[in-house]
Amino acid sequence: MKPAWYRQRQRALTPAQKRAEQALWPQWGLSWSYGDRLDLDARFGRAHAEGAPRKLCLEVGCGTGEALAAFASARPQDDFVGVDWYRGGLASALQKVDALGLTNVRLARADALLLLDVLPEEPLFDEVLVYFPDPWRGSLERRMVRAEVTRALWERCRPGARLRLATDVADYPAHARAVLGSAEGGHWRELPSSEAGLQEPGASRRPSTKYERAAIDEGRTIADLCFEAVRDPKALEGPTCT
Repeated sequence: MKPAWYRQRQRALTPAQKRAEQALWPQWGLSWSYGDRLDLDARFGRAHAEGAPRKLCLEVGCGTGEALAAFASARPQDDFVGVDWYRGGLASALQKVDALGLTNVRLARADALLLLDVLPEEPLFDEVLVYFPDPWRGSLERRMVRAEVTRALWERCRPGARLRLATDVADYPAHARAVLGSAEGGHWRELPSSEAGLQEPGASRRPSTKYERAAIDEGRTIADLCFEAVRDPKALEGPTCT
């Protein structure tokens, strides 16, 4: 079921977005029926040899697909799944995927928890991207980074998978550290910038987006954090990474 708080955010599609949705969703969209399990290998339509350097990346809240398309274009050997409730944004993402001729992107119109619920109950992802999530000020239970979501993500992540978060909201880094550092949120270890491979905004590690550029123009500071999925909780007992 679609979260009630998203309903008022939907806007009418432009004619171009409608055409893109009708023409491209059957090819690049992930749809399923009640009781289904999504086989992502089958949906991407390509087999991967044992030991091949293929990674599976999930972007939660992919919006118009600006970052997702840039990553997928730069890393054709990897597969990318973008999930969002915003229909207009997904239509724009479809346009980008089509314009770049990408075959390694699939899109889902869903809440992240709903998507995770229809995936196999096994580790799948090597990377999770959460770029500029809605702060939901005054409604922390609606934030994407909350224990039930990060726990579900951890359960679908392979050991050593990275969760990358970028935000321009002042209190979000502390909030994320509190959630991801709790047992209820799964077992995540924060990585220092040197180990996480974080770079300045706009570099190849994280493509610059329209939203980020607007935030910088308005004087807001961008924070990048990276967490590693840890399967052995004892690994979390060492010194805290800063």
